[in-house]
Amino acid sequence: MLSFLQKQFLPVGLVTVAVVGFFFPTPGIYMAGLPTQYVAVSIIFLLSGLMLKTDEVHAALAAWKATSWGCVSILFATPLIGTAIAFKLPMEPSFQLGLALFCCMPTTLTSGVALTAQARGNVALALFLTVLTNTAGILTVPFVLAHLLGALGQVELSAGDLFLKLCFSILLPLGIGKYLRRFAVDWINAQRPRLSLASNAALITIPWMKFSESSERLALVETSSLLVLVLSGLAIHALYLVFNGGVCALLRLESAARKAVVLMTSQKTLPVAMTVLAFLPESAVSPEMKGLIAIPCITFHLGQIFMDAFIATRWGAQEA
Repeated sequence: MLSFLQKQFLPVGLVTVAVVGFFFPTPGIYMAGLPTQYVAVSIIFLLSGLMLKTDEVHAALAAWKATSWGCVSILFATPLIGTAIAFKLPMEPSFQLGLALFCCMPTTLTSGVALTAQARGNVALALFLTVLTNTAGILTVPFVLAHLLGALGQVELSAGDLFLKLCFSILLPLGIGKYLRRFAVDWINAQRPRLSLASNAALITIPWMKFSESSERLALVETSSLLVLVLSGLAIHALYLVFNGGVCALLRLESAARKAVVLMTSQKTLPVAMTVLAFLPESAVSPEMKGLIAIPCITFHLGQIFMDAFIATRWGAQEA
């Protein structure tokens, strides 16, 4: 049981904090009144910088077609497709906004690379796309998100203000962590499981506070709405997989690169989504509404991991 909980800490933790925040909201509401979420975000990306391996990234530079499409898809194509679909779905506006926000995020920080390895894809390329799009995403996400949501008549955002906040909360601790890594590589590699647990623990505190703040509003959400939300997230992710797979076929990418690109371009990162959600201005999005917006991000994240784990396992077995 303990081994299972360690391996599945993030999904189990997300479900647990959702239940705790809903039924026992007082502690979460109290913690939300403190700068807890900003501390949690800094811890997440400091630890991400410590664990970020970039030794083989230079090997991915040769796959310029795969890299170019990966960046275009992650930062621009999938956000455009996802937001266009999200606001047409039959669900309440907060869920639509949550789906749209998550679709505008860069690729996953760790799971995409792990799944690429499981699928026997080009791990160096997957790692390069992770580093490149999450770094570039600090610049592009605020402006893409502000433009798409504003154009669709949703939330008005200050892209410049959000950009500065993301720089200080993501890019700065990530850079510090990456710099410190050079002084303790062996220790960090040995402690990687514990550092991952600490990062995930910091991550789940953010939705815990969001769920707690919106517990009263969550009680009014119908079960059918949640079911539509889960199915919608799976459908959008499946569309991403088909779309990116089709483009990779047109580009005639070799098998290992194709697996890396399809998996990495179809996934979105939860930590950055939670960070952006924390920084959305209360003048546009109330704390109660932020809890509802967090639900689609979490369900989409879990759905994409389960779906891609199945695909990666199949690909790995075929390669074997």
